[in-house]
Amino acid sequence: MSATGAEAGGRRAKLYDFRRPDKFSKEQIRTMQIIHETFARLSTTTLSTVQRCMAEVRVVLVDQLTYGEFFESRHGPTTLSILAMDPLKGQALLEMDQILAFQIFQGLLGGSDSPESPPIDRELSDIELAILEKLLIRLQGNLKTAWSQVLDLQPHLAAIETHPQFAQIVPPSEMIILVSLEAKIGNAEGMINLVFPYITIEPIVPKLSAQYWYSSLRKGGETDPALVDRLQGLDLPVEVLVEGERLSLRELGALKKGSLVRLPGLERGEAFLRMGGETVFKMKASPRRGGRSPAYEILDKPKAEAFPEPERAKGDEAESETAALKAALEEFRSGFGGSLAAIAGGVAELRKRQDLLSDQLTLGKPAVVDWDGADSETAGKRPFDFVGRADPGQVLSLLSSEHPQTIALVLSHLEPQVASGILGRLAPELQADIALRIARMGKIAPELLREVDRVLCKRLSAADSDSYAAAGGVDSVAGLLNLADRSTERRIVEALEIADPALAGEIKKRMFVFEDILLLDRGAIERLARRLDPGLFACAMKTVAEGERDSLLESLPAAEAREVKARYEALGRLRLSEVDAAQQKVLAIVREMEESGEIVLPRSS
Repeated sequence: MSATGAEAGGRRAKLYDFRRPDKFSKEQIRTMQIIHETFARLSTTTLSTVQRCMAEVRVVLVDQLTYGEFFESRHGPTTLSILAMDPLKGQALLEMDQILAFQIFQGLLGGSDSPESPPIDRELSDIELAILEKLLIRLQGNLKTAWSQVLDLQPHLAAIETHPQFAQIVPPSEMIILVSLEAKIGNAEGMINLVFPYITIEPIVPKLSAQYWYSSLRKGGETDPALVDRLQGLDLPVEVLVEGERLSLRELGALKKGSLVRLPGLERGEAFLRMGGETVFKMKASPRRGGRSPAYEILDKPKAEAFPEPERAKGDEAESETAALKAALEEFRSGFGGSLAAIAGGVAELRKRQDLLSDQLTLGKPAVVDWDGADSETAGKRPFDFVGRADPGQVLSLLSSEHPQTIALVLSHLEPQVASGILGRLAPELQADIALRIARMGKIAPELLREVDRVLCKRLSAADSDSYAAAGGVDSVAGLLNLADRSTERRIVEALEIADPALAGEIKKRMFVFEDILLLDRGAIERLARRLDPGLFACAMKTVAEGERDSLLESLPAAEAREVKARYEALGRLRLSEVDAAQQKVLAIVREMEESGEIVLPRSS
């Protein structure tokens, strides 16, 4: 049929690309947008909570294209979460820009929103993947809720990849629905993409229609089991009260510290339990043997006005709602049927744990505060205890490739001397950033702290650091030469100076350290003191322990000892490099005196 004939018959030709077939109608795409607008709202709340800053997620695009077209637009490393879509057969993808992934990771580890920090464009480390997995599990829950009107979806994380070529869940020619969401977290902006292959959601495509969607929204009668579970676990404040006597306004104004108020209800053994400003149960004291405090029994019948029946409920629906309410009331009554002291203790315990529950709400798991007995891996130790005992050089090599926030977190939990040594060996441009992050670090969920510790310990163990004992080195050679006879020492040092002058210099520095001056006899120390400037000697003693310093001063002639002590007390703070330089000058004079035969250094025979 010609084009003219088609138009004459009331039909028009439509272009169709067999390489890119349209498998979703506009109505189905619109339904997908509605579903994921719900996902965007839930994710906004999740990200705002875990990041402790303003976050916004919104849908910007819903379209159908091929899987190959989607990945042709991906460049560089990214965060790809492969999701199993039970009960559907197949998988979906959740892709997140690296700038968002690192911003979220930094926030989870207590970092602030730092606009001066340069963006990081690299693959995620093991630590970063382990921490981000916690958030991705929360986002899975949001996806389940968003799809609940269409399907009881049970998504779970199958794998996390950083390069598109490792996430080929369907052939490149397979059609997909792409849902692109724009996310803003603090100063970071990026995209979150959800990819649903047609082959995965094909069984429920007929349900992606406005008619099915709105009909499911209007359905009633059945209560969401998840909602029931949340409501049953909801903590509500309750009060146990005893009625007091009636006071006039004059009597009330006259009350002060130490005044007595009569409580006739307590004398009669009467009390009542109140919730939400309404009396729920009346209570009666029951005497107990042995002079113990009386237990308060909850009476069977509550006040009717505390639980009015719903006005709109009619017929069978009203009866079912009333029955459910009575069942809940009975459960409540049986649960609080103990003593008044037990109820008060329970309420106090709930208040005490209020701060700890915030971590549970944020991460979906009970908060762990005490490291002792937390689990088999961390029982009986403090955070990063194993890291603090490892070789600093090995710790530095592991941390050097990590996010600055990770380095700041680890250093903030190490002993100051260990942390200072590692910080000093970092790149100069990184040291100030790390110090700033430590100073600004906020609160961190204990289980995230434990997760970072677990991954670091695993990596250190993999390096097998404990199986290799420290052996050899410059100090070992210097120790050997210190105990060797003079001719052996001279022969070895001269050979080393030819083979490696720099190494020979380091060994000579360590052969006789400044503190070894105490090993000299009294006459040698006196001769040395006459060769030294008192100010130089005082500066060299700055890092010597107090007891050794006193012994050294006692070995000097009285006049020299007074002069050196006075110079030492007049010194202020010195750089370690200045003290080291002074000690090297003193040791150089010691070696000159030994060469000339003025003193004899202690050596083995």
